[in-house]
Amino acid sequence: MTRKEKACEQFGVRRRLAQQIEKIDNQGLHAGSPVYFYCRHCGIPTEVLPEDFIFSPTLECSQCVGLKNEEWLEAAIEMAG
Repeated sequence: MTRKEKACEQFGVRRRLAQQIEKIDNQGLHAGSPVYFYCRHCGIPTEVLPEDFIFSPTLECSQCVGLKNEEWLEAAIEMAG
């Protein structure tokens, strides 16, 4: 199995795992509650920050960033369906 095939397969695994995780709807939380962020590509949790966070949150997990850097992300998304 090539690195690309393995990385794309792992993307599919992350996406399936993320579908099983109950995502927190930040809009429905009370004031002062932590804010939850998820990878925009595979959906796994990336960060939980205080409501008044200062720095921009991580919106892509490290593995999806790697796929993007290698120009394999589109292939991974396609393979995952």
